[in-house]
Amino acid sequence: MRLSETLKKFLGRQLTVMLIPHNAIRPIRLNFSITFLLLAVLGWTGLTVWSGFIASRHVDYWRARTDEAMLRTKMWYFSRELNQSREYLDRVKETEIALQNLLNMKTRKAIVESDHAMGGPTPVDRKDLLGVMGMRRQALSMDDMNTELKSVQQSGTEVMSNFGEISQYIQQQHTIYRTTPRDWPVLGRLTSLFGRRHSPFDSEEGEFHPGIDIANALGTPVHSTADGVVTLASWQGGYGRLVVIDHGHGFKTYYAHNSKLLVKAGDHVVRGQVISYMGTSGRSTGYHLHYEVWQNGKVVNPLKFVKASEEN
Repeated sequence: MRLSETLKKFLGRQLTVMLIPHNAIRPIRLNFSITFLLLAVLGWTGLTVWSGFIASRHVDYWRARTDEAMLRTKMWYFSRELNQSREYLDRVKETEIALQNLLNMKTRKAIVESDHAMGGPTPVDRKDLLGVMGMRRQALSMDDMNTELKSVQQSGTEVMSNFGEISQYIQQQHTIYRTTPRDWPVLGRLTSLFGRRHSPFDSEEGEFHPGIDIANALGTPVHSTADGVVTLASWQGGYGRLVVIDHGHGFKTYYAHNSKLLVKAGDHVVRGQVISYMGTSGRSTGYHLHYEVWQNGKVVNPLKFVKASEEN
């Protein structure tokens, strides 16, 4: 009971605050109890806390609005970049198809009637087109963005794979071109053709001539007609001094009746390289080169390859 009376007495005490101006105005006296002071402090504290809470909510709201605006801007930017990437990939695909058609040497009819000529817009493309036509084009949603990214990644992978195949095809064709006999092996006069002929050693008998004969002066340079590896370079009976080159892809060439050989077995040679000099060694009636072309184990007419090179 004594404590409550003491507390009541303390709260009931009066406080006086005097304001004394620096002029002739009378001093101002303010009287209030400790209870009023405590209530004022508590009210001010509550008002401050409530104001801070309201202010923080407004700050969070505007911060969220700002973040949303930034996110929309970023989404619009990425949408635009994604569309540009798709447009670039489409151009690359057009180039890829053109290259494939060119390398395969397809006719226009074959291209038009191809069973693989398919395509069409994606659902995102249709939605984007509707937005453009309705003058309300917007940035892609996250789901649309993920769909488009997967589409771009898949298209990029396919393009790289197709260009890898094209590169491999070009490399293969280049190798075939370099290893296919072309051009004349030596300058001179064509004195004997491929096929049946009268024997130069017995005019009454016929024989099969497995190559062509090209005549010129002693020591005329003889050239390899394609890239390859020398498999034989030595004296071989009626062939005389003979060079045999394996070009791969089923092709071999023979160069006979030479006066001097400039290569040996195992040497790598390239088209146009001088491999020997013309002579009349072996079964021969004069200075000339006997030239043979073998394809897949069978001797063929060398003029077919020489004329093909002249047409190209």
